[in-house]
Amino acid sequence: MVAHPRPFRFGVNPHDAHDAKAWRSMARKAEDLGFSTFLVPDHLNPQFAPFTALAVAAEATSTLRIGTQVLCNELRHPVVAAKEIATLDVLSDGRVEWGMGAGWLPNDFAAIGTEELPSVRVDRLVESIDVMRALFAGDAVHHDGHHYRVDVDRAAPVPLQRPHPPLIVGAAQQRLLTYAGRVAQIVSISPGFAARAFGPYPASITVEENTTRQVGWIEAGAGARFADVELSVVAAPARITDRPEEVAEHAAPGLGITPEEVLRSVHVLAGSVEGVCETLVARRERWGISNIVIPWRFVDQFGPVVARLAGT
Repeated sequence: MVAHPRPFRFGVNPHDAHDAKAWRSMARKAEDLGFSTFLVPDHLNPQFAPFTALAVAAEATSTLRIGTQVLCNELRHPVVAAKEIATLDVLSDGRVEWGMGAGWLPNDFAAIGTEELPSVRVDRLVESIDVMRALFAGDAVHHDGHHYRVDVDRAAPVPLQRPHPPLIVGAAQQRLLTYAGRVAQIVSISPGFAARAFGPYPASITVEENTTRQVGWIEAGAGARFADVELSVVAAPARITDRPEEVAEHAAPGLGITPEEVLRSVHVLAGSVEGVCETLVARRERWGISNIVIPWRFVDQFGPVVARLAGT
């Protein structure tokens, strides 16, 4: 049991809109419903590019935090990514959450003609984050690493939030979760199917055992700072329904687990408003997970949960 649980925060992954007016409306709606963060994914499939889309969302709102869930490190050099993040943080008055990941979607890698091994992608991510943190200090950065060379006399602009916007690291497997515990302010725990992109994933453990194991890896990396690390999951589906079993049957093939396990997974929410709230409180007490992100398609039905739990 977590001794001092963090207050709940809720984020949303928006889908694309037809035009700028609709996109601004989505951002305002998320803010009005009490969601804390508007988190744009980063893939090369048909969707908005993250930085431009987030700048528009920031312009349309006043308190909503904006961020990436998460940047695919393989798609940008860290000098370019750092400049984009810093610019967005300044122009949004310090509302950015900086999400980074090693990437996992094969179509992204095929689109840019790369076939790096998962272990190499993790190496590159770690080096990239180190470079970006140095750039955010605003000083000269001269780096000759294994994967990146950087020669910057003065990094500018620097983020408004110091020393940098809250870092989200998305991860599923041991090495990256341990690293995330060491450096991130927010760790987005990915489900098992994401871990399979990085190597063998045991099918013999329960979903609860897997979550306990993942949180343990984060804690091992964090050490004494573990209480300061915010644990996050993307819950998809996140359905308010009186038939959760039907949700489980539909979701099971995509998650690669049984319908019974679906309803016990921290990556799924299904039930009444009261039942979902009780589930979230129980999961926070057991694992410390307090930052819940949902896909946009569930935003309307999930509003009452946000109204009841956000900030508590």
